[in-house]
Amino acid sequence: MNQLEAYDYDPAKSSLAKTLFESLKKIATDNVTSDIGPIDFFKALEQPPEKNLGDYALPCFRFAKAIKKAPNLLAEELKKELEISLNPWIERIDLKGAFLNIFTNQKQVARSLIPSLVNGSGFELLKKNSEHNKTRVMIEFSQPNTHKEFHVGHGRNVCLGDSLCRLFSYNGYQVIPVNYIGDEGAHIAKCLWGVELYQGEALSSSIENKAEWLGQRYVEANIKLKEAPEQDKEKYLAQISTILKSIENKSGSYYETWKTTRQYCLEDFNRIYKWLDVHFDHFFYESEVSEASQEIVSEYIKKGLFIEDQGAIGFDMSDKKLGFFMARKSDGTTLYITKDLALAKVKFNDFTIDRSIYVVGSEQNFHFRQLFYALEKMGFEQAQKCYHLSYGMVVRPDGKMSSRAGNSFTFLQLINLVMEEINLYLIKYKDDWDKTRLQETAHKLAVGAIKYGMLQADPNKEIVFDPKEWVSFEGNSGPYLMYSYARTQSILQKAVDQGVAFSLEHLELLTHESERDLMRYLYDFNQTVIYSCENYKPSTLANHLFFLCKAYNRFYTEVSVMKAESEELRGARLALLQAFANTLKKGLYLLGITPPEKM
Repeated sequence: MNQLEAYDYDPAKSSLAKTLFESLKKIATDNVTSDIGPIDFFKALEQPPEKNLGDYALPCFRFAKAIKKAPNLLAEELKKELEISLNPWIERIDLKGAFLNIFTNQKQVARSLIPSLVNGSGFELLKKNSEHNKTRVMIEFSQPNTHKEFHVGHGRNVCLGDSLCRLFSYNGYQVIPVNYIGDEGAHIAKCLWGVELYQGEALSSSIENKAEWLGQRYVEANIKLKEAPEQDKEKYLAQISTILKSIENKSGSYYETWKTTRQYCLEDFNRIYKWLDVHFDHFFYESEVSEASQEIVSEYIKKGLFIEDQGAIGFDMSDKKLGFFMARKSDGTTLYITKDLALAKVKFNDFTIDRSIYVVGSEQNFHFRQLFYALEKMGFEQAQKCYHLSYGMVVRPDGKMSSRAGNSFTFLQLINLVMEEINLYLIKYKDDWDKTRLQETAHKLAVGAIKYGMLQADPNKEIVFDPKEWVSFEGNSGPYLMYSYARTQSILQKAVDQGVAFSLEHLELLTHESERDLMRYLYDFNQTVIYSCENYKPSTLANHLFFLCKAYNRFYTEVSVMKAESEELRGARLALLQAFANTLKKGLYLLGITPPEKM
């Protein structure tokens, strides 16, 4: 098998790697070591930090050491060999000490790149990775708790998880998107206690946002507990404990109330998922793994892994500086992490997954370090392929939000704020567009604004959300990218109306510097998607699309498409526009965004 077959998404780099390897063999004669191949040159070729330094740079140190030659001298000799190789991808080579700076032939780039983006074949290359094709990846995300409102932090989780699913699928993996709903526990008992105390309008089908209503009762319950005198607090906690036992025993009036209110929350969550165009193949529920969590503790007591320590069951993780891993408390109840053990066992055994990705906030970093080590000690081979995508909080300008404190910003509030801003922008079209088109466009713009706002920052960083900034049609925002797409569609439609079509016949005419810049960003699209997938960072793709659009807008400003100097050049530029539009649309799709065709 050709070593570079898996890298055909980058034909320029693959071709250069082959030529460099053949050149090294000529220079080294008998001294080429057997452990160097074209793949080593492919991996060594890097993109310089500034475009004036070339499209690729090769540091020669490793190869010089292998053939016992001075790096600068090897660089000189490789340059000569490359120049006589007649490799069609090479325009020129600059020598900078032990570095070769290679400029690619723009005509060759255009001939290779643009047709594949116009016909869509360029977006299918990464799906052919044979290793990825047989790897089943489960991505668990969203994980809201019932009986609480869906807040903006949940929104970031959903956007990250959904984009990861799309990125992994694009890269050829078998992806299983799943959700794990927290539908039992002390917070729910506390909420139902708050419902019982509430003197206002009772929860009914007439209340629109029922999860939000229940979240308010939870906040009130916390406040009442916090402010209660000590003699009352003990009584209140006993009442909450009674409710919790009823839920866990699956009997009694509290259990019936739990079932009804739980369903209300699930319906509210599903409406949000539908609005966001997010899908799950399977839903797990915390209530479904309670019994299994007790069973898994008993199983691993028998296997000798879990031991008793002051009444609690678990094992010592001090060798990893993770303290004592508690799987069962001294009162006989399991913990949230024990349920995660049971859930992981279901994932590995029933879904036969190879990799498991958890999208959960950074406050759970220690939890997942303990979880993955416990799974490893329990003998699950897949524990090595578990990954926690940790992300920072979404905060208000005045600081952290907390559902317990009652200062969280609900996701529905965010949707309403963004929709208000979008509708203000679209009001200028109210006389030209029908109601359906206005609503569909507003929806797409709002979803794109929110998703891009959630994704363009590195997952590790906090987001201070600013709805006005997110809906701006200027700067690094979703609407800016969507407007760039719509503008391109407008030009392409104008060409159709005038009977003009794009042409792939004269792509060598695309020689303007702005065309070169635009093609470079188009060429790097697949490499960016690979990086975003491998590093769990949709933000890398989001920012690449932003710079792609900036390059497109420079091109649009500096050259004329419809009034190009010749019919052949106009056809070539229209082809470049079509390639840009297809790439941007695909990139936005990978972020979970569907742009309007017209704006």
